Amino acid sequence: MKSGWEEHKGKKIFIARYDHMTLQEVRAEVNEVKRNMTLGSADKTLLVLVDTTGTIVSPEVLNLYKEVSAASGQLQTRTAIIGMSGPRRSFLEIVSKFSKSKVVPFDEVQKAKDWLVS
Repeated sequence: MKSGWEEHKGKKIFIARYDHMTLQEVRAEVNEVKRNMTLGSADKTLLVLVDTTGTIVSPEVLNLYKEVSAASGQLQTRTAIIGMSGPRRSFLEIVSKFSKSKVVPFDEVQKAKDWLVS
């Protein structure tokens, strides 16, 4: 599993790494993310940074990402996404419609992490 927990400015962020993955790799990573994402969350808010850089967006990939969003259950999530430029912004709009959280695109990891913990 490439994904996992990191601390930034005293807060825990779950980093979901789907960067440069094939559909089969995304499928496997999504299953691991669903199992591990909520384990490190000490409160009712889940901070998530998603890296989709270089991943091909298809209807099946969209459905897999929706599964992850649904797996967060009763937690409130705040999500930042990197790797979303050009046509990928349309992907973000689709995912946002199925998410209970605010999803914001960023070009830089550091800025995304700072926004998440602000």
